[in-house]
Amino acid sequence: MNLLAACAAAGAADVAATAMVQAIRNFNGVPHRLETVRKFKGVTWVNDSIATAPERVLAALHSYDDPLILLAGGKDKRLPWEDMLLLALQKSRCIITFGHFGERIYDMTRALGGMEAAVCNVTGLGEAVALAAGRARAGDVVLLSPGGTSFDAYRDFAERGAHFRQLVEAL
Repeated sequence: MNLLAACAAAGAADVAATAMVQAIRNFNGVPHRLETVRKFKGVTWVNDSIATAPERVLAALHSYDDPLILLAGGKDKRLPWEDMLLLALQKSRCIITFGHFGERIYDMTRALGGMEAAVCNVTGLGEAVALAAGRARAGDVVLLSPGGTSFDAYRDFAERGAHFRQLVEAL
């Protein structure tokens, strides 16, 4: 949708279609925003650390058709989580919660019908990545799209995303 809007605006400004195509082909994305960190053993690892609200996680979940392992957590901003969690339960093979709000997300997910084997709570991001690595299968997407802020363990979302990237590269 963003791409379509950008092309419409560029077209309205008389930008040539060939220039738009070239810009699209050369665009590598933005760090921490659905950033593909690595493809390893057939698993795609995605950093969406900027997703600090459930609504942003909803958008991330809608971006994938492949089986997901969702890493969600951080610090709560007292926002509604139910819609996001319902979609996460539909689209995810596994949900791993972590951080200050991880246990509460875990409890909410279980109350909405999440099976214990498919919903796990761990303390921090390192444990979440390790657990995801053990559960991921070829064709899966492991998606860090936390829904909460990073302030329970990091200075900001960029530091959390950089730590995720480091953990994934070390696999």
